[in-house]
Amino acid sequence: MKRPIECVALSWILLALFGFSLTAWAQTETEVVKEFNARVKAYMALQKRVSTNVPPLANTETDPAKIAIRTKALANGIQQARANAVAGEIFFPNAARAFRQMIHTELQGKAGAPSRETVKTGNPREEENAAKVVLAVNGIYPTTAPRSSVPPSLLLNLPQLPKGLEYRFLGRHLILLDSMANLIVDYLPDAVPKA
Repeated sequence: MKRPIECVALSWILLALFGFSLTAWAQTETEVVKEFNARVKAYMALQKRVSTNVPPLANTETDPAKIAIRTKALANGIQQARANAVAGEIFFPNAARAFRQMIHTELQGKAGAPSRETVKTGNPREEENAAKVVLAVNGIYPTTAPRSSVPPSLLLNLPQLPKGLEYRFLGRHLILLDSMANLIVDYLPDAVPKA
């Protein structure tokens, strides 16, 4: 008769340990997301500071030349302010691991096939005759280069970005793109698993 009671007790212990490990993992994930968001917020504060020194643009401006002048001035200011920026400042090691895990989970196996195709859509490394994009922090993202799609199901799992920052793919790399300045803010190499 002790056998069933021991089994039940062992089951409760295992469930408690499993629950504890999930809680610890969730807390770690939350800490990683908080740190990632703090780094994104710091970048956006820098962008805002730099933009105060750039000629303003009316919200209704449609002249491509005026928009290009402001975009270039904003990019130059950010590049100067982040002259020593290196890859991994926003995608720091723990965030890099978490992002890779989320992306791999979304893109793996037969279920991930549609998402893998979405990643290829508009990906400059996949498109013929696309403008060359150099993978570098503070690198200019050419206005003539296509921008890859990010699967909506993946966007739901990644930390939400403020207006003006976007997740994009460049080949197998995930980039954080400042769409206001056309700058690569940071990148995560080899985020997409090999086919």
